[in-house]
Amino acid sequence: MKLISLCLIGLVMSNNIMLQTANHSAFKEVFGQFAKSSDFGNKLFGELSEFIQKGATLQDLNDHVEELRKHLADDQTEDEKFFNEQQESLEAGLQGLVNEVEELKEAVDVAAKKISVLNQQQQIIDNLFSQDQSSYQKRLANQNVILETISLLVERANTLQLEGHSLIEKDNLLEEIKQLGRGKHIEVLAQITAHLGNEQAEKVLKLLESLRNAVVASLEADEAKEQENIRLYNKLSGEITASLSESQRHYQQLEEHFEQKEYELRIGKEGVKEVGLKLQDRNDSRQFILDRVREAQELLNDNLDRIARWSQE
Repeated sequence: MKLISLCLIGLVMSNNIMLQTANHSAFKEVFGQFAKSSDFGNKLFGELSEFIQKGATLQDLNDHVEELRKHLADDQTEDEKFFNEQQESLEAGLQGLVNEVEELKEAVDVAAKKISVLNQQQQIIDNLFSQDQSSYQKRLANQNVILETISLLVERANTLQLEGHSLIEKDNLLEEIKQLGRGKHIEVLAQITAHLGNEQAEKVLKLLESLRNAVVASLEADEAKEQENIRLYNKLSGEITASLSESQRHYQQLEEHFEQKEYELRIGKEGVKEVGLKLQDRNDSRQFILDRVREAQELLNDNLDRIARWSQE
């Protein structure tokens, strides 16, 4: 019974002390350092001092501090809800831009590969045309040598038919004819020509003429083929050049569009990040104030007896 009585007495005294008005001088002593600790601490000290001067009880002071704490907690909840919704809205709006940037990047890559393929095709065509030109020039040179040799053979053969040559002169002409054909496609014919008798001269000369005509025809055919190759090369090169020009223009447009959208996406992401940072800054500031409010509560509760007016009486 005594223990119960003591508890009841303690509870009554606790309730009674909360109903006591605060002593301003004692309050200033208890909260003096707190008031100097921060701007908010000084502001809260001023508010509580004003309440005390108006006759506020310890309960009034405690209620005011508790109301501040609850307000800060509610404010944090509302802030987090607002900023989270804002972030989600921004992120949802950015998703379409993210997809667009990815699609543009793929399109830029495809356009770049197309340009690379076109350049490779042009290089292949250039190499083939260069090889063809080189082969044609070699064939042309060889055929011109053959024509020149045929002309010389005809000239020497005609010379052999003329009377008045000494044996030495004839031998020299025959040896010259052999040398003309040596190492060339008409070497056999040159050897035959070198051993001609007068009775076969006309036949061999006709054969040489036929050969010359064949070489000329081959030259003409080669020339026609080469002109066709040049025409085809110019046609293909023109088509590739036109396609390359269009592809480069398209690539440039895509790249500029991609860079613009990528910039917009970067700005958008910075906006989302800024919202998060702003919330963090507000939370940090609010937490500092909340810590000061709790500190004030502890000071008040730990010093009720000192601050209560009855303790001064």
